[in-house]
Amino acid sequence: MSRRKTQHRRLLLAALSMAIAGFQASDGHAQGIDESGLETVIVQTSMTESQPYVAESVVPSSASDQPAAATYEGTTQSYPVEMPVQESSYVPSYSGPSQAAIAKKKKAAMAGFKGAYQGVYFNNNFAYLDDPYYDGPRFFSDNFKNMKTPLGTLSLGGETRYRFHDESNFRGKLATAANGGGITGNHDDFWLSRQRVYADWRPLDCLRVYGEVLEAKSFGETFAPRGIEENDFDIQNLFVDALLFDNDYGKLTARVGRQELLFGAQRTVSPLDWANTRRTFEGVRGLYSYGDTSVDAFWTEFVPVDADGTDKADSNQQFYGAYLTEKNTSLGQVEAYYLGFDNDTVGFSDNNIGGRLSGSTSNKMLYDVEGAYQFGENADGSDHSAGFFTVGLGRKIETKSLSPTVMFYYDYASGEDDFADVGRGDNGYDHLFPLAHKYNGFMDLFGRRNLHDFNILTTAPINEKVSFLVWYHYFRMVEDTTPYNVGMAPYDTTTAAQSKDLGHEIDFLMNVNFTARHNVVLGYSHFAGGSYYDDPAIGPANENNDADFFYAQFTTRY
Repeated sequence: MSRRKTQHRRLLLAALSMAIAGFQASDGHAQGIDESGLETVIVQTSMTESQPYVAESVVPSSASDQPAAATYEGTTQSYPVEMPVQESSYVPSYSGPSQAAIAKKKKAAMAGFKGAYQGVYFNNNFAYLDDPYYDGPRFFSDNFKNMKTPLGTLSLGGETRYRFHDESNFRGKLATAANGGGITGNHDDFWLSRQRVYADWRPLDCLRVYGEVLEAKSFGETFAPRGIEENDFDIQNLFVDALLFDNDYGKLTARVGRQELLFGAQRTVSPLDWANTRRTFEGVRGLYSYGDTSVDAFWTEFVPVDADGTDKADSNQQFYGAYLTEKNTSLGQVEAYYLGFDNDTVGFSDNNIGGRLSGSTSNKMLYDVEGAYQFGENADGSDHSAGFFTVGLGRKIETKSLSPTVMFYYDYASGEDDFADVGRGDNGYDHLFPLAHKYNGFMDLFGRRNLHDFNILTTAPINEKVSFLVWYHYFRMVEDTTPYNVGMAPYDTTTAAQSKDLGHEIDFLMNVNFTARHNVVLGYSHFAGGSYYDDPAIGPANENNDADFFYAQFTTRY
């Protein structure tokens, strides 16, 4: 296909999607931020995945003058920094004409509206559209949700996103380094665009087919695009769900096909929404839930991005495991997992046993603790032994003007102690498939490997539509070998570090919800390089060890 035809197709698709998203019957209600002041879009899909929603009809069972009502459960989680937005559960319930009861049902319907879009779009839930108590804004694209057809229920939707980057002193690769990364002395500014379109078809209550395509483009850059910035119109999700049982013993669904994975706080497994492309896998999966308990077991192959060709599953990268979540315990939310990753291309195999505990105490202290032990075989055939842990403590500070949430974090990930052995398959912790952008600095300079990260996060609502974030990091290496980038490649395999001091980063971000479906994010980050970069064999030739990052992003969902 010629470049001109490709450009015409991209412009036509963008114009059509923008028109559908922008044509709405009412925009009088903007999507509000939750009580923590950090809307999920700020850190790009800090949302969790839950069980697939199966629509239920609302049929009044009494002669009450009031319409049948719907309640929504699990729209937010008590821990406000991660702020996962759970899938709304639509459960018919009935009450009399009490004004207080009606107000409660309207509030529940509005919560369903605010939580309709999930971190993975196959968990989107538009049940609120069928709720007679919902009186919020309506959009033209709502006409394509929950459509009843002779062949079942069909929903269509998608997303259009544009982002501008200005990257100063950290674009491209450092000419003197074997692998590159970090401070490079290079500057670049460019645009990223992304289109996502999905179809969700439920021919039977026990059967579902979901498909989603994605096109990601980069233009205006001086340096070659990163691997996560371009993908030419490819299949992102295409799977079949079969409901095996739904009874007093719980609910079990089998899923087969191409599918994104998202677990917990996304420190180990995420679709990586910050990337212009998104991460996906191909395989089989079982999803079981019973009350507050859910178990997700899967065996998949990673699907690498082929920017100009067809994305295909890589049988040399097997990813499998089981993830258990227990909500509403006396300790908060408890998660436990086993994750296995066999990378035959590089030649290593990792097994991960870990867990996470998050919630709040009776005196409103917030906590988030996660860790995992990693064992297996390194690329050189030696035994692998590594791990990571994160400890976060904080609280929401109530004031008359602002009510910021402040969290203090310490992140640790082990590293290889022998510089001669550094590499993707060495004895350091491998962070698997995380949302690295969220946790170790928005500039994505360092991956979770051979790393100490002392950081403080503050989030605050300015008003109903605007919220603000400030996140400070101080980075140090665990071993005096080399840092690793977010792709788990070592910065340098020829020059060992003379200092463990990597530097400081501060991130500023403002999130603006113009309407419930139209969002703008503005961000600025500054990195002050540490003494690690003072070595002339490591730092850039211009001897400037600082870097700056500005970005502006517009997203519309439909």
